[in-house]
Amino acid sequence: MTRLFLGALLLPWLAGAWDYEGHRAVNQLALGALPTNFPVFVHGPVARERIAFLSGEPDRWRNTADTALRHVNGPDHFLDLEDLAPLGLKPETLPPLRYDYVAEVARHHVKASPEKKEDGAGAVGFLPWSITEWHARLKSSFGSLKVYEELGTEEEVANARQNVLYAMGVLGHFVGDASQPLHTTRHFNGWVGANPHGYTTSKRFHAWIDGGYMRKSGGLDSERMKKQLRAARALPLDAVGRKEGRVFTESVRFLVEQLQQVEPLYRLDKEGKLTGEGELGRSGRVLIEGQMVRGTQLLADLWLTAWLEAPPDNFLKARLVERKAGSKPAE
Repeated sequence: MTRLFLGALLLPWLAGAWDYEGHRAVNQLALGALPTNFPVFVHGPVARERIAFLSGEPDRWRNTADTALRHVNGPDHFLDLEDLAPLGLKPETLPPLRYDYVAEVARHHVKASPEKKEDGAGAVGFLPWSITEWHARLKSSFGSLKVYEELGTEEEVANARQNVLYAMGVLGHFVGDASQPLHTTRHFNGWVGANPHGYTTSKRFHAWIDGGYMRKSGGLDSERMKKQLRAARALPLDAVGRKEGRVFTESVRFLVEQLQQVEPLYRLDKEGKLTGEGELGRSGRVLIEGQMVRGTQLLADLWLTAWLEAPPDNFLKARLVERKAGSKPAE
């Protein structure tokens, strides 16, 4: 059963993976995992709050009445992995470029059921492409910043730093989405289809996992989550020593890994471990906090990778060198 795109956008319980406080926690914890050689300006109190606040921005985009923004933003938050196979696709062979993926899906539907135009790529989701593209934006912003810090004005450096903070914060949202198991599956808001184990079909399940349960059970234990984190490290090279494509490959791998937590999550609910009441009802916190930690770790690694691997923007550098030369008085 493929998620229908327009219908999904109209349902209020799809406000996002984790609620705003959960997304803030992921971004804030990721800042604490960065090494000391990461640009120090991101750790100022105003910058930290900016990054935390922006963790909720892509969900705020979903609250608009404007169809154009709802259309382009909605499917960026999920990927229903079980629905790839009917399209003739596998996670490990997904095209790393968004429009190549759209073309693959379109070819399938033209051949299989041209009348079902609503069941396109947007219905399955774009989450790993969202992560990859926002990481690329962050890397570009770091590349510009490196040049402005060498040759720019104070105002240009300040603006370039704001661009970095923006990309860091928004990237954090989509990585946080990836760590919520219900954003990897057709069972995103209650079990659908055959249900031999009798899992909940409640249309409130997604919202409950996003934040209702943690509020009921006492809130996030940030200190406990922090202890589970290691220091951020750059993504390793691929099997043949290349950097290109690693972010997309790692994003897909991460999503496939989180899909394995979908049924355990439903099982916890069936066993009464997600009520938020009593010792039994609070025992599901371990899985949910663990998922947030996984997202936090990946986010810190992606931030660090973007900083370490961002080449200076040489086109920009040439223009600033020309500007500097032109500002010198003639001899």
